[in-house]
Amino acid sequence: MNRNVFRFVCLCTIVLAFCTGCGSFVNNGKYIDFKKMEAPPDISAVDADSHALRVAISSVLLPQETVMHYRSIATFLGQHVNRPVILIQRKSYAEIALLLLNGGADVAFFSSGEYANYSGFNEIEMLASQQRLGVPYYQGYIVVAKDSDINDISDLKGKTVAFTDPLSYSGYTFLEQLLRQNNETPETFFGRYIYTYSHDKSFRAVANKVVDAAPVTSIVYDRAKQRQPELAEAVKIIAVSPPAGIGPVVVGKSVSQGQREILRKVLLTMHENPDMRPALQGLSIDRFVPPQPELYEPIRRMLREKREQI
Repeated sequence: MNRNVFRFVCLCTIVLAFCTGCGSFVNNGKYIDFKKMEAPPDISAVDADSHALRVAISSVLLPQETVMHYRSIATFLGQHVNRPVILIQRKSYAEIALLLLNGGADVAFFSSGEYANYSGFNEIEMLASQQRLGVPYYQGYIVVAKDSDINDISDLKGKTVAFTDPLSYSGYTFLEQLLRQNNETPETFFGRYIYTYSHDKSFRAVANKVVDAAPVTSIVYDRAKQRQPELAEAVKIIAVSPPAGIGPVVVGKSVSQGQREILRKVLLTMHENPDMRPALQGLSIDRFVPPQPELYEPIRRMLREKREQI
């Protein structure tokens, strides 16, 4: 047999054997078709409390300032329920809410607007709320540069505005409602608007004159007054929202009732532990307090009025 022909026959034999092997590999059910989607495992068939405690956050302050503090709190919670902890961070409030509803997280730090939008779901239960500067509520501020000629909402016509998040009460809903009261929308009223997904970034964008105005949480403004007074002095407040409850800590359906009670107790007594004070202070939290759902009614009322007008 010609040497080249021999080589060709050998090559065909190897390829045939390989393809045959692949065929048996597929038939054995070990081949993975990445075009197909598999259903998530049924967590009801296992003891969910034995797995890692997945804690989700969406930071309103700069991530580098807050992640380590949230991690300390999450680790502290995990220690008391004897579960390792996974800290999950997402960009938007909606991502965090859907993660909790779909079983991708066990505990979440919600914003107030996020809670008002999703609290109607039975899968979500508030464990505790936050107290800052001695009270369990806060307000939204609309800020502009201090030397700006903008003095009220009407002066924002055609201006550039930085929103925080579509679900944020102080960073979106409050200002949107003021516009709706005058038959306007962000699209028709502003020259341009952006989403920063951080109250701190929105605040700095105004202080540095990157945008003309921004609705932000009073917590960020008060924090700036304490830690970076030059930033607070660079802006002025032209409107203030009604007070509403500060974002709560919530749990999803993946957490058993027994562990919910443990986590609730740990949160409500956390301020008594000296080791946890740096984390609480780093987040400007005095302490966690029992749930007060009525504090979120002003936001729910705004959302109802919006739905009625649509």
